[in-house]
Amino acid sequence: MYTKILSAAMLAGMLSFAAGAANAQSARERANVIVPESSQASYDSIGYAPAVEIDGVIYVSGVVAFLEGEGSYEERYARGFETALRRIDAILHEAGASLDDVVKITSFHTDLRAQGMIAVEVRKRVMKLPHPAWTAVGTPALFPREGQTEIEVIAHKPTPE
Repeated sequence: MYTKILSAAMLAGMLSFAAGAANAQSARERANVIVPESSQASYDSIGYAPAVEIDGVIYVSGVVAFLEGEGSYEERYARGFETALRRIDAILHEAGASLDDVVKITSFHTDLRAQGMIAVEVRKRVMKLPHPAWTAVGTPALFPREGQTEIEVIAHKPTPE
């Protein structure tokens, strides 16, 4: 008899949990999706959010750095990497934050040996101390093809003083 009561109680608890879970909003449903006007077409056609903020944490999708302008590879790459960081900053501003609020960077490099130290120097020039956590990964290709590096970040919204 005890087994039947326990089983009935467990079943009732499981059904109650399942009903509550069915009514609960998913994290993305509760999140604030950040889509700057300049990214709206990509959001609609490709189906990705430039950033999502939930519980004060902002997850910025990969922003691609391209070679820019004239000059050596190093000069063109540095300009492109800085432009990508500035685009990330603009996305963060839409969410009420900035590069100062970045706690984690992950970058994907098509030529990590050639790009790594240039990226470090640009990041150090553009972002103030303290340094964020950063993982740099080599990859054979990016989308789009001419992309050199893709940068994604995690930031925390500043707390009001």
